[in-house]
Amino acid sequence: MSNTVAIDLPAYAKVVYRYGRPVVLIVALLMSIPGEVHLAEVAGWGHVSLFGLWTINVAWGMPVCVSVYAACSAVIADVSKRHGLPNRRSAMCGAYAALALALTAQDVSHWIKADYMGTSMFLVGAVSSIPPLVAFHMLHMAAAPESTETVVEVEDPADDFEAGDDVAKRPGRKGKPGRPGLTEEEVKAAIANLKAAGEEVTPENLGQILNRSARTARRYMAELKRAEKKVQAEREAATGTLQLSI
Repeated sequence: MSNTVAIDLPAYAKVVYRYGRPVVLIVALLMSIPGEVHLAEVAGWGHVSLFGLWTINVAWGMPVCVSVYAACSAVIADVSKRHGLPNRRSAMCGAYAALALALTAQDVSHWIKADYMGTSMFLVGAVSSIPPLVAFHMLHMAAAPESTETVVEVEDPADDFEAGDDVAKRPGRKGKPGRPGLTEEEVKAAIANLKAAGEEVTPENLGQILNRSARTARRYMAELKRAEKKVQAEREAATGTLQLSI
């Protein structure tokens, strides 16, 4: 069975889970912009003329090099770790470095505004090195494969073997004892026994009857639920086809 779990959340929790994170991220990035732009201006970035037609303030690129870079590094590090990509260590180091850079940039900018410190040759040099370092690391992390699976099914070892089992070994797992997976009928029979006994059908109770962990029982329940939805959809499609033919 695949390592997927179906979770039913309350309506308010679904709204927070779906929309809360992007809202917080956007607000945090917006609040970081003034300090990072100010720090860039302190380091000497300002208005630049492009071909004599447009004038832009390149200091506004600093939030992209700091806060957006930190967000990108965190996402790339998570994806690299989940999928075992070759650049996962570099991505993890970059994520931590980007977070430290974002925090430091905000602190230094506000210290200067509050007259706790002034600019210096070291500060100007450090801030000036941010864009090329960010560009270098992003190009390095871009060495990942062109495409990665957005949905990955992982075979859970808990479904294949557990400590103490003395049964036939499964192919492909040399030296590891194997425990055969349960059939859909066995899981349904266990659920029926729980209901007959007046017990609540929970992963913990089902796991005790099946002699499996609660985590494994939860996956069995999710698989049954998906199978039931599939059968129901097929029945509805067949009913609609019959009505059309009539």
